[in-house]
Parts: sequence; structure tokens; C-alpha cells
Amino acid sequence: MKRTLDQVNQEETKKPTSTKVKVIIIAGYNGSKFFGSQKQPEKDLRTVEGEIVKALCDQELIYRKDLGKFKNIAFNRATRTDKKVHALQNYFGCKLRAISVDLSEVKEKLRKSVPDDIKIFGLLKGSSKFNTKLSCSSREYLYYLPSFCMQSLKSQTSYDNCHKYRIGGLDEINKVAEMYKGTNKFHNYTQGIHPKMGSAQRYIMQFKAERTLIINDLELIELFIKGQSFLYNQIRKMVGMVIYVIRKGLPIEVIKNSFKDNTFITPLAPGNGLILQRVCYDHYNKTGDSVELPEADNASVEEFKQQLIEYMAENELKENIYVNWLKKLDTSDEGDTEDHIHDYKKYNESES
Repeated sequence: MKRTLDQVNQEETKKPTSTKVKVIIIAGYNGSKFFGSQKQPEKDLRTVEGEIVKALCDQELIYRKDLGKFKNIAFNRATRTDKKVHALQNYFGCKLRAISVDLSEVKEKLRKSVPDDIKIFGLLKGSSKFNTKLSCSSREYLYYLPSFCMQSLKSQTSYDNCHKYRIGGLDEINKVAEMYKGTNKFHNYTQGIHPKMGSAQRYIMQFKAERTLIINDLELIELFIKGQSFLYNQIRKMVGMVIYVIRKGLPIEVIKNSFKDNTFITPLAPGNGLILQRVCYDHYNKTGDSVELPEADNASVEEFKQQLIEYMAENELKENIYVNWLKKLDTSDEGDTEDHIHDYKKYNESES
């Protein structure tokens, strides 16, 4: 049973006072060499949270006896990111040893101690009313997609020189992406979720292609996705389905059928292009106790964002991640064009 923010706060106030200080860590990271963001101590895998807690211990900001015991420091996160997924601003909460130095000094210590693929952008003092996950009102993601993924199969003659492709406009993409807005069942966009489960319902506020940019002669499409919360792999499957519909020339209304109480195969786009842009605390910030990143640190975030985009483009040019993924997608027998058109027709008949 999930706890509400009020229940969490009541539990915290009942606990005896300690010599620890509640803080909020705002961090970005290149997820390529991580097995996701969330700790996995039982598997001894490299994660973002594991590296942050190790750095806290190395700087004697938490007791060594608490290393690996995340409950002892009340460690929590705003959202989890999957293997190879990047972030610009993810929020982590924990309790540090009560120390006399100011938070700016603690931030600098932490910056020097974390590995190069993690960036510490902010360190704020947390109030008893704030919880990184429960206080969050929405989450924003960016997905940088090579534009050749949106080329129609009818016009594509081969996979050679895909990286030279230039898209004519973004209108078609936005017509498909628009189908996702609102509250729908996303059981077909994750694993282990039944359509009758309440957790299948997700509210998508925005999904659109914002712009194109060229990095090292590779054209990328910047997709913006905003929602209250997301299921495991949901965004990557949403992107994968948009690609599938456009490449196969399917009617965009096929997307509606994937929200029905059925089994609908949705392709999983690579994680290489996905970035958690920021976690939004709009409602909480209106209380007057803002947890926004200080304006002075925004330039560092933008610089890191550009580094991530360049890294993703370079990765594609070296490893052909999306070219190889398209080859599998275009020749897959699962959920082929005829199946999806058949499902779409059945859906239309049931609605009439």
C-alpha cells in the first residue's frame, strides 16, 4: 500500500531527533555506463545512487557503517532511470551528518568525489514537508532521435548513408505524438501491468517534436515528453511506436488501439537518446519553500546537456545503434503492419 506525503511526514515527526541534516541533491549523469540510477547492492552493479552514496561516505558526510544501508540515511529519489538513460536534473534526498560547514562547501566536496559521468548541480537543505518523489507534480524528458528513423520505408532504398538523411518537417510526427496526450492505459508500453490495474493509467501532458539540430553532420529530432509519472520503458515504447507508425505508413488512429484492453506489441526504441530533463515541483514551490535549482547553476546544466547530445550523436556515428535497431524493426514478424491494421479495423468496428 502506497503512503501519502502526510503519512510519510507523520512517521518522520514521530522518530527521535538525530544528529543528521536532511538535504536534497540535484544531479545529472551520463547513463551509458550505469545499470540504471537506483541502487542494486545485492547484484553489485554500478548505479548512480551507489556512486553518490559512496562519494558521501568518502567525504565523511555519512557514517561508514551506513554505507549500503540506504534506510539509515533516509535515501530517496524523485524518479528512477533505466539502464543507459541519461539525466540533467534528478533529485535525491538523504540525511547527512550534522556538520558545521555550509552547503556550498559540501557541494564542492561532493563534486570532487563523484566520478566524471555524474555532475552535482545543486545541494539544498530539505524541509520536513518535502519528499523528492511524493512532492513531485510532473516529470519532463527529452529524446534525441536520428531523423532517418522517421523516413518512410517506401522512400528508403537502403540503410547505407542513413546518417545523411534530412527530414522535411515535423508535422507528421506531431500528429502521431498528439494521440498520446491525456489519460490512457499504458499496459502495452511496459511489463507486468494488466489493463485493469489502476497503475496502467498515466496522464501525458505534452508529447511533441520541438526542433531539429545537426551534430557532426547527423540530424537529430528533439522530442519533448511531459507527464505526471511514467512506467518502466513507457517513453521508449511511445517513441518506438511513433517511429513504427510513420515508417510503416499506418493510420495514426492505430495508437488508440494500443490503449484498449488487449495485447498490442509496441517496439522498444534504444535508451541511448533518452534524457530526464527535470523533475517539476510546481505545487510544492508555490508554498514558498522552493526547491528549484538556483539560477546561477543553470549554465552548468546547459553545458552538460550539450555534452550529452554530442555524446549521443557520436555514439550513433560510431556504433550505428539506430541503423541496426531499424533493420530489426523493419524485418520483424511480430506486430507487423497487417496485424496492426487488422486490430485498428476491429477497434473501429467495435466503436461504431
